[in-house]
Amino acid sequence: MANITKRPYGFQLRIVHKLLPKPLWATFDTREAAEQYGRQLEGLLAQGIVPAALLERETPKQEIWTVQRCIVEYLRHNSVPLSDQKLLGTIMRALQS
Repeated sequence: MANITKRPYGFQLRIVHKLLPKPLWATFDTREAAEQYGRQLEGLLAQGIVPAALLERETPKQEIWTVQRCIVEYLRHNSVPLSDQKLLGTIMRALQS
């Protein structure tokens, strides 16, 4: 069963079917695109065909970001003045204690 909901960022399609391991959520720019994809997928599911890409979906691992890692990544990806680098280094040492 396909449901389409208007969202600020587009049209959200939700399909629930017994052959799918969990509900499918997808976002489209237009209602027509969401309806077309929903019809195609429901047609396949009605025939007992589940696209391999939907079976292989993995939930992303929740990666834990510590304050120390945030500081390291910030320093790695930004141009940081020396005074700020020293301050952040002091904070990192204090966090290790």
